[in-house]
Amino acid sequence: MTPPVAVVIPVWDSYVAFLDEALASVRAQPIAAEIVVVDNASTEPLPALPDARVIRSPVRLTTGGARNLGLEAVSAPLVVFLDADDLMLPGALATLVEGLGDGDIAFALAIVDGDTGGRHRAPRRLAYTLARAPRLFALANTIWSLLPTQGATLMRTRDVRAAGGYSDRSQGEDWALATALAWRGSVRFSRQPGLVYRWRFDSPGQPGAEADLLDNARRLRERLRADPDVPATARRVLPLIGAAQWVAVAVVRPLVRALRR
Repeated sequence: MTPPVAVVIPVWDSYVAFLDEALASVRAQPIAAEIVVVDNASTEPLPALPDARVIRSPVRLTTGGARNLGLEAVSAPLVVFLDADDLMLPGALATLVEGLGDGDIAFALAIVDGDTGGRHRAPRRLAYTLARAPRLFALANTIWSLLPTQGATLMRTRDVRAAGGYSDRSQGEDWALATALAWRGSVRFSRQPGLVYRWRFDSPGQPGAEADLLDNARRLRERLRADPDVPATARRVLPLIGAAQWVAVAVVRPLVRALRR
């Protein structure tokens, strides 16, 4: 029988050294999971994985492309995307499956910073408040990414596919998916930790320079403009959203970083 949830883990090169730990954190969950490992043309050989479906790409894909390749192989109705250098906390998968309501497009748990052991800044505290108003959350998430989609977030497989999956990028790819989902339904957050995020300088999805962020914002607007499931009103105000994105990247982000330092 197909398990209720799939866990998709892309891996390549030096990330292979972390794969066993990530897989162990999934195997230790109290519910069975369909495990899909994407070998993203890794130069390091993967270990034998008898309990996982291994999908190999003949060429190196972007981070988003590798996740989408794994998505194509998923049979389970629910899906979680896990980075190979992160760890699922005990019981997280069961909490996600039990907590996803009929009206939820996504359900996200809190994240633990692997360096400090404290709460990671994502999901941002503002997201918990804005999520009570789905349209307001979708608008805010279009301006600045508020919904992480890796490791501690559960989504329906059909919804991720209908939303177009991740963008074919290695930076900002999750923002595109999260925004497409947020315009389709309600996002719910729990303050219960579900993931240990272990940062590396080359970790997938790391935010880039201002030019990269603005390019991601432009591509996001193009994607929403072509998405028939995004409300027409939201598509009409995309130029205003673009201005708000510029303010968030060029003004608010440097200010917040300076205050944090």
